[in-house]
Amino acid sequence: MNTIIDYLLTGRSLKRAYNKFLSQASGAYGLSGMETNVLLFLYNNPGYDTASDIVELRSFPKSNVSKAVESLIARDYLESIVDKEDRRILHLQIRPAALDAVKAARQSQEDFLRFIYKGIDAKELKVVDHVLSVISHNLKEAQ
Repeated sequence: MNTIIDYLLTGRSLKRAYNKFLSQASGAYGLSGMETNVLLFLYNNPGYDTASDIVELRSFPKSNVSKAVESLIARDYLESIVDKEDRRILHLQIRPAALDAVKAARQSQEDFLRFIYKGIDAKELKVVDHVLSVISHNLKEAQ
């Protein structure tokens, strides 16, 4: 694998496989893929708790995140808390009603990682992590 097309196709395949793994948890709880991604983002990234954080860090369309957040609030899966210093900022907090869905989605994430890292030993995994970190840094510089 050494062409740009190969890298792009691998990225697309990773995204499809990840979504397939998450769809099991999403379907079991009647959540859309975006709703599941919003919950997972908030769970996995303490301190990044606004819709803007999700849009910026995950590169999801703002309208999709807004729609998912509204739906999750209506289901009592999320709570929106006004920032004490800037009333324009709304912090999102996972509600107890969402915890089973989040737990199932986290398990799907862990299953996905076990699946894609199958056959890679700990030493190789360190190299993969390092290479992906460098690539990620380079991509951020390009933006």
